[in-house]
Amino acid sequence: MAKKEEKVEEKVEEKVEEKELTFDDILKDLPITDEAKQALTNVFTNLASSVVQTTQELVAVKAKLTEIATEASKATAETYKGLTADQIYNIEMAKAAGPAQQAQFQLLQGLATRSQNTGGGFDQLLQSADKLTALRNFLLPQPSALQIAQEKAQIHQMIAQTRLMNKVTGKQTDSYLDHLEKELGGEGGEEGEE
Repeated sequence: MAKKEEKVEEKVEEKVEEKELTFDDILKDLPITDEAKQALTNVFTNLASSVVQTTQELVAVKAKLTEIATEASKATAETYKGLTADQIYNIEMAKAAGPAQQAQFQLLQGLATRSQNTGGGFDQLLQSADKLTALRNFLLPQPSALQIAQEKAQIHQMIAQTRLMNKVTGKQTDSYLDHLEKELGGEGGEEGEE
């Protein structure tokens, strides 16, 4: 047993005595000039420090993104508290469509600005209006009958939900709901107030 312990102690001592290899130790046997060795050492030192710095920055960015996502999820949960899944879906779809509508508006505005001619007359103005109308019809096609029916059904559903919530909370139904239903050609406005 004593021999085994001695061997283990010797191995530990050998490991302690071994020194850690540096980049200079690796380069000393290469057949290149000292200036080239110094340049390589500088390059790899800069590379290593850049990698460490980039890693630290990425960790900081990841932490910030996690923090922002957590805050956003808390805010979203509070914002949508009490809404149905369909209502949340409709809100999120409207939010998602906003940037696209803004981009279309900017495109049309840019085209209108470009097509303006300072010396133009009424004919050019009409041509420009025709081009813009054609472009608008291309970018924003007329909705199909099915789309119109779906939108009306969604509006009727929202009106019915509003009426139900008004009844549950004891609020009186406002005339604007009746007005909306009349505009849509619906007959749901006949319920009246209770």
